[in-house]
Amino acid sequence: MSTERILVVDDEPQILRFLKPSLSAAGYDVITEATGTGALKAAATYSPDVILLDLGLPDIDGKEVIRQL
Repeated sequence: MSTERILVVDDEPQILRFLKPSLSAAGYDVITEATGTGALKAAATYSPDVILLDLGLPDIDGKEVIRQL
């Protein structure tokens, strides 16, 4: 059985603290990152099925992350 993998990218710790356990409880494998650079590395490493991406990240604009993906 395969589990869908979700990458959540947000620089707000409270959002990550809410989403990770909520999505995990729903049966998803959840990876979290707080920066655009981390998101790009995690996407290359884990090949997520879905990415929830904050567009206002501290290092790379979310739109640039999308372009690079």
